[in-house]
Amino acid sequence: MDLATRLKAFAQQELGFDLVGITSAAPLPGGKHLARWVEAGFHGTMHYMAQTAELRADPRALLPGAASVVCVACAYHDPPDPPPQPGRARIARYARRRDYHRAMRKKLLALGRFLQQLVPGARYRVVVDSAPLLEKELAQRAGLGFIGKNTCLINRRLGSELLLGELLTDVVLPVDSPEVEHCGRCTACLAACPTEAFLGPYQLDARRCIAYLTIEHKGQLPEGTPLLGYLFGCDLCQAVCPWNCHAPPRVSPLLPTRAGLASVPLDTLARMDEASWREFARGTPLGRLTFPRLQRNLRLLLTRAEAQRKKASPESTPGR
Repeated sequence: MDLATRLKAFAQQELGFDLVGITSAAPLPGGKHLARWVEAGFHGTMHYMAQTAELRADPRALLPGAASVVCVACAYHDPPDPPPQPGRARIARYARRRDYHRAMRKKLLALGRFLQQLVPGARYRVVVDSAPLLEKELAQRAGLGFIGKNTCLINRRLGSELLLGELLTDVVLPVDSPEVEHCGRCTACLAACPTEAFLGPYQLDARRCIAYLTIEHKGQLPEGTPLLGYLFGCDLCQAVCPWNCHAPPRVSPLLPTRAGLASVPLDTLARMDEASWREFARGTPLGRLTFPRLQRNLRLLLTRAEAQRKKASPESTPGR
């Protein structure tokens, strides 16, 4: 069994990754697209995107002498969500589980140690959404999937509900064939966005994206900002994707779903102080949401819920 095959087998069979592929550490063409995206201001208040734009397209900036990148993915494709319920907050599906940063990083470090057993002296660096890197483009080049019109990585078997990680190394490994685009004429994801965040295929204005607004945006949100019930993140453009609709349910054992996070009562959230919020979010990606931003998002959701309640009440009906 050759080195690459042994690495992939260990990553999937022993460490539990759902997808594994290998690509070179050569610079990525997507760097030019990223530069134009930042220049247009589509990154909003994510200033780190502008500060690190030049680094993201070159894996060798993270590991000098890097030759190869082992790309991995974990699936989190739970069964479809029921319709949203009044008076409850929605949480993005990827955040309803164990924090992928720690879980995947631990396993990738184990993969790095395994590589060093096979190749003594091998150098490596682990990345799980923790360093400037165009990870979706790397994953496509490694054959894990293709980047869809909603800018998500899509695997034809598992869909787009995937979390990614990388092992950069100076070991030269045989590369896998890149995946090609399979969206065809479908534009369901673009049409599903209620805030018109997509200016066209593959063109996302983050400033209009509910996921950006609820998680990344610094400062207040204008009254009436349509969050569609989301407290944290958004799944709408992924929920309508045919590749997700046809994908079998698959949740990585590394990222077990935590009960009670799909839909949380607004009054429960409103009663939380900062300590109770931290405890509620502990061990999940929700920990990224600071208490002030929680309160900011919650105010909008409560205002919207109250408006809907008044609209639905008999007292608000004309003539009564």
